[in-house]
Amino acid sequence: MTEQTSNQETTQQSNESTDQLHVGAIVEATVTAVAANVVHAEFGSQKIGQITRKEWSDVRLSTLEGVVAVGERILAKIIDLGDAAHPLQLSRKDAVNAETWAVLRERFEHQVTFPVKILSAVKGGLVADVEGLRAFLPASLIDFHFQSDLSIYEGKTIAVILTELDEQQRRLIISRKHAIEKEQQSLRTQKLREFEVGQIVTGTVARLTPFGAFIDLGGVDGLLHVSEMSFARVKSPEDVVHPGDQVRVKVLRIDPDQGKISLSMKLEDTNPWRSVSEQFHVGQIVSGTVKRLASFGAFVEVAPGIEGLVHISQLSSGRVESPAAVVTPGDQVRVKILELKPEEERMSLSIREAVKEQQKPAVTRQPTQTQTKAEPTSATLGELFGDVLREKFKL
Repeated sequence: MTEQTSNQETTQQSNESTDQLHVGAIVEATVTAVAANVVHAEFGSQKIGQITRKEWSDVRLSTLEGVVAVGERILAKIIDLGDAAHPLQLSRKDAVNAETWAVLRERFEHQVTFPVKILSAVKGGLVADVEGLRAFLPASLIDFHFQSDLSIYEGKTIAVILTELDEQQRRLIISRKHAIEKEQQSLRTQKLREFEVGQIVTGTVARLTPFGAFIDLGGVDGLLHVSEMSFARVKSPEDVVHPGDQVRVKVLRIDPDQGKISLSMKLEDTNPWRSVSEQFHVGQIVSGTVKRLASFGAFVEVAPGIEGLVHISQLSSGRVESPAAVVTPGDQVRVKILELKPEEERMSLSIREAVKEQQKPAVTRQPTQTQTKAEPTSATLGELFGDVLREKFKL
């Protein structure tokens, strides 16, 4: 490098340094020391400036200790060049400029999760510093459960998401709960990739609802609908499972976008239809219980988990306007099996035909000669053998 080139670079650096050193300039600085009421920061060519507690943030702070750490990089605005007796003065809160708001809008629009340090607990929530701006975290957005003592969060760094942003009012609302939900959703999506439709897995019953149960599959909860708890009709989830139970379930559906997974306890090895042909056959008359009615007929359970349809035309020999006019759920009825399709889990039944079978007259068999029995009599021996004796002795 020639002396001329070196001089040119030195002059250029000097000019750049001079350009920076004017009131209103925004500089990038590194914190070198922290005291209760002042922070010292270095920028440019080893220039040192100080930021008072008042100029650190929009948030009113009692101390800077614990708020900022040595080595942190910040943006600061030169507010006083100082002199030989007074150090150069910087302001972090006044360094908030169009670029800062652009960054915040980007976070807000894309719901970016970022860390903040909680500075204080106030009435109704928590206060944090975000790029020199005061950000408020309402108590309702801290957690999913009510927090009675908010002071436990003071001094902690937590992940948040911006939920409201007003540049004119310099107003920021942040939410920890939204950040937790986003993280949980991300974890659910990752976990769901471990499952496949049709897979048999083991889980723990986490909680019950009127419509089913949620099964913890190890990081993600799947819904076991009440209709998928058994091949038999289930009135209430607690009739089948309880919180804490270990259950084997089959994965029915997976929705990665919604983070949902649907489950079933109706496994093939417990399917009563697999052995239905061993219990029933076409033409057989069996007893059953009316389970539910439809506009087109009634469903009758002939064995646990085995239901057949009695079509409205098979309810009675007469015309039937409504199944409810003939049967009611809970009725015990006799039905004749008209059709049986185990592979389709279908059985067609008839009350009408069962009644006809019962009304057929019984077939009486004529006794044979050897089966004919003498009618009982009270005659004496003389009466029984008198005719024989008279004939023999010509009496």
